[in-house]
Amino acid sequence: MDEENKSNQSRPNNNSRRRPPTPRSRSNSPAERSESDEKGQQLKQTNHQDRYMRPSLSRHGARPYSNSERTNQPNRRFTSRTDSNNNSTIQRSPQVQINRNPRLNDEQRPIVVRNNGQKPNRAPSSGNNSHISRRRFTNNNNNQRQDIPRSNAPVAVAEEPQINTASKPTVIASGSKKLRIIPLGGAGEVGAKNMTVFEYGQDILIVDCGIAFPDKDMLGVDSIIADTTYLEERKANIRGMVFTHGHEDHIGGVPFIWPKLNCPMYATPLTCGLINHKLDEAGVENAPLTVIEAGDKLHFGQISVEAVRLTHSIPDVLGLAIRCPAGLFFYATDWRLEHTPALGRPADWIRIAQLAGEGITALFSDSTNVDRPGYSPSEKMIGEAFDRIFQEAKGRIIVAQFSSQINRIQQVLNSAKKFGRNVAISGRSMETYVNIAMNLGYLKVPEGMLVDLRKVNTLEPRKVAILSTGSQGEEFSSLVRISEGEHKHVKLDTTDTVVLSASTVPGNEAAVDKLIDNLYREGANVMHSKLMTDIHVSGHPSREELKLMIALTQPRYFIPIHGDYHRMFEHGKIAVEMGVAKDNIILMENGNVVEFDSRGGKISTERIQLNDVMIDGLGIGDVGPIVIRDRQLMGNEGMVNIFMVVKQKTGEMVTSPDIITRGFIYVREAEDLMHRLREEIKKSYAAALKDRGTNWDEIKQAMRDDISKFLEQNTGRNPMVIPVITTV
Repeated sequence: MDEENKSNQSRPNNNSRRRPPTPRSRSNSPAERSESDEKGQQLKQTNHQDRYMRPSLSRHGARPYSNSERTNQPNRRFTSRTDSNNNSTIQRSPQVQINRNPRLNDEQRPIVVRNNGQKPNRAPSSGNNSHISRRRFTNNNNNQRQDIPRSNAPVAVAEEPQINTASKPTVIASGSKKLRIIPLGGAGEVGAKNMTVFEYGQDILIVDCGIAFPDKDMLGVDSIIADTTYLEERKANIRGMVFTHGHEDHIGGVPFIWPKLNCPMYATPLTCGLINHKLDEAGVENAPLTVIEAGDKLHFGQISVEAVRLTHSIPDVLGLAIRCPAGLFFYATDWRLEHTPALGRPADWIRIAQLAGEGITALFSDSTNVDRPGYSPSEKMIGEAFDRIFQEAKGRIIVAQFSSQINRIQQVLNSAKKFGRNVAISGRSMETYVNIAMNLGYLKVPEGMLVDLRKVNTLEPRKVAILSTGSQGEEFSSLVRISEGEHKHVKLDTTDTVVLSASTVPGNEAAVDKLIDNLYREGANVMHSKLMTDIHVSGHPSREELKLMIALTQPRYFIPIHGDYHRMFEHGKIAVEMGVAKDNIILMENGNVVEFDSRGGKISTERIQLNDVMIDGLGIGDVGPIVIRDRQLMGNEGMVNIFMVVKQKTGEMVTSPDIITRGFIYVREAEDLMHRLREEIKKSYAAALKDRGTNWDEIKQAMRDDISKFLEQNTGRNPMVIPVITTV
């Protein structure tokens, strides 16, 4: 007996009728059965399959993507139809550039399948995708589409782009029949450039494309994106990029990364609107951005994705059920247990339970709040707190929060309506998010409630509320300028109430404390989460919620995501407590390669070399560790510039050296040091000229070393020394 059979025989027989590419069933079957038992088992298995081919019991209610009008009608789904030639079309927003998926290299097109509550038409499955067609996906046949019956609603149809296959770049594939999972960002860090690659053979799926904000020691850097060198080398293999939701750490990198990859993108209506705005601001045109919604199924070669509704602090959040021959993987992005969300509907726990019934190979789950016991409070609590504040405040109310918290914005609007206040918007990002959410119909704003910020001083204070940015004390943000008395239109007085409806992000504590101090100095009544715990709730799950997700999905493997390493480690311990085998906990960090096949998964010995790509002004990646180190040196120790004019042939010094310092010493109070420094420069230059001739590069290096040593001995400081030699 060969080794493989031995290993198979040694493993528990969880499903004697298991199809090789599908996950194991959790029910044990006897090794030998009679003929009657065999028939009964077949009937039982058939019923089991039919059960999970039924449509989801919960549908997503996204509104039409339209900036032209808003509606008070109930949420509507996008409609679709099939014409007489069986050509499926899907109605999408006129504001998002519509584009069908380009053909793959195997001439199979990735399709979006929407289930309108009817059982899908089944077609004979081919060998390559039989593992998919047995489940809730339609067969992706080369010659015809066996899609779900469509409604007869009118649709907007875009022509399908033609791809010149002859001009495709060389394909670089793993050559392995394994699912390779590679986090390019977001693994082992919180709120940072989330981007994960799922690769099977020659098919690559990308999940999210986020941005991170720089650490304090990254002087001058605006933001950080993931290193996509691995994807750029395999550009021809990329089938699509799917977004889970619209937060910056999941979509912020699109304007910088998408032009390098040029692949189809898929997101919910609100996320599409936010991405579209970012692309417009960056001047990126013709990006194939396609609207999807919870319940849609997308085919990307041998990888298929089903969108499942979750809840978070922003609407339209999707978990992803990812299928391939290696099994079923559930990617639970940022999420939380919320039965009464301010906007949208609760998570589709019914569908998640159905997926668990199929057998989930691995669960990816949010680790951000693993160190918080119990459950995250409901958003309903915030609405009640806002009602009390709006009722009791005698003057204006200024609510500062993250502009992306659309749910929280709606709660402010609800309280303002209830107590007869007009609302003004302060802050560019807040204006952007509010406008997009209103145009898409996510925010319900009574007619005439919003007023121009320039007119708030003409209104009665107790009839005014202001939505503002700056809850983290960001420099130049709206609330910071208000607190420092530098805002053009808002000046604080003793009747104003300022509500900081956000928790302090680690690293921003000093800035937030300074902000609060300034607000108190201006005489405002300040409310923040340390004083009132009910004015902010987290959008991430606490420990008991994490246990619930693991208990419901019953994964064979568990992969914690979205957290520092110690948080992911603690999350893994929770999974072990919930019954996941200790050896099946996979802690992956950026650059790790996790491989899965039908037998299981593990971290590969291969590792992808990654470097943070820094965005500085208009530059992308042109600032690296050396530049940051120089900035830190100049910021900490200052710099000394030495300007010299010498004769080109002989090297004779024409004039005395000029010395300019910045951040080192105050020259007028250190004349003696400057005199000795000038003499040391002449001495060092003469010695270098004698030893190295007119090799100016070597002379400057020698002078740099000599002057740095002199300054350190005489001042105890080590500034950056920059000799500049001009020849005449």
